[in-house]
Amino acid sequence: MGIDLTQVEGFDEKMLPDILCITGADMGKWPTAQHFTGWLNLSPRRQITGGRYTGNQTRRTGNPATQALRLSAQSVGAKSKGPLGTLYRRLSATKGSRTAVKAVARKLGILFYTLVKNRVPYDPRITAERIRKQADRDTRRLHNMAKKSAMNSKK
Repeated sequence: MGIDLTQVEGFDEKMLPDILCITGADMGKWPTAQHFTGWLNLSPRRQITGGRYTGNQTRRTGNPATQALRLSAQSVGAKSKGPLGTLYRRLSATKGSRTAVKAVARKLGILFYTLVKNRVPYDPRITAERIRKQADRDTRRLHNMAKKSAMNSKK
């Protein structure tokens, strides 16, 4: 394929053939990464009734590529100290492990699609930069909450 997909945390020699066997090397079947994750049943599926959000709809799938990505996401959360492992642990603490597995599997699916379609090597600095920005936003939010709390306690 011309690129080393095993550089991505979570992609290993055992799981990549499962995905490549199902999807193939030609990503032309899916116009965007969102179409690809939708085909994998990893995209969010909101239930909207009368213009109001009423919950999420879960979809079952027997797609082996989806199962491989979910298993890989679960192992990333347990083993990795990198950006995807950090994302898994943050989401698992706030939203639960099922949501974290699906979100990280979706990220892995988008990474797979992008790397295979564009034939570019994986650069972990991009993902790490996004995680760092999220941590900065969280720090600012907590700092502002502390300020508001201190102001309210003075009243």
